[in-house]
Amino acid sequence: MNQTTTITERRGAALAALSGRPRPGRFRKLRHLGPTPTGPAGTERPCLICHHATAAPRTACGRCEGGIRAMLREIDAQRPLLADLLTPGSAPAGPRTAATGRAHSPMPVRGDVLTLLGAGATTTVPDPHGDQSGPAPLDALLEGWAAAVAAELPELDATPLRRSGTTWSQWLTAYLPQIATAHWADTLHSELTAAVRRIRSMTATEPRRRPQDAPCPSCTAFALFATDWAPYIDCEACGLLLTPSEYETHARTTLPNLARLAILITAAHHTTASPAA
Repeated sequence: MNQTTTITERRGAALAALSGRPRPGRFRKLRHLGPTPTGPAGTERPCLICHHATAAPRTACGRCEGGIRAMLREIDAQRPLLADLLTPGSAPAGPRTAATGRAHSPMPVRGDVLTLLGAGATTTVPDPHGDQSGPAPLDALLEGWAAAVAAELPELDATPLRRSGTTWSQWLTAYLPQIATAHWADTLHSELTAAVRRIRSMTATEPRRRPQDAPCPSCTAFALFATDWAPYIDCEACGLLLTPSEYETHARTTLPNLARLAILITAAHHTTASPAA
């Protein structure tokens, strides 16, 4: 496939293979991203997502790749909470009128959640009447991106397959190293961000950010935070990323010294504050 093929055409061709017909429609809204930038390995280029420097052939830096990984994990972790919202009676009450009370019988389940968890076409659905609206179902969105990844990798079939018992989030996570070099990495990131935002609005559940005790080994600021479902502990001051094992090693060597220093400072303060005998 020519390198100048747009993301619209790449996704369209991959997804058309799933249905056996051309793929006009929804993905025409995506902007023309152009070819993947080229350059010698190690050459710095801006990350397509956060615009910080990253080394070629990457188009997404390590922090943004970790963000994609965290969102894919969160989507799977939030699914049981979304399923709970399908319990009859969990839907909000419908609008009421002054004369007759509720304007119509309530739905037994939440329609927005059912749409998100339900089946959906990974190809464009003809919409002559203009009544197809709302976000794409999660599995349709993720499977569509899996098809885009498969179109980039000649060793994969045009129609991606996942093993029984796994999810499309796990499938995409396995190919994150390849995704981090694709010229559409920022588009995937933005679509996952929108999907996660919709999920959080439904479940009222967001990942917690927990401050860590040890200071950053790079800038020494007490600004290290661990976030649910995120693969790294990040520094809000300088942007350093640490794996949990790296942080544990750092904390074991740093915290005892800080504890001794705190004891000495407390003792010195107590001595200077005590009245002379």
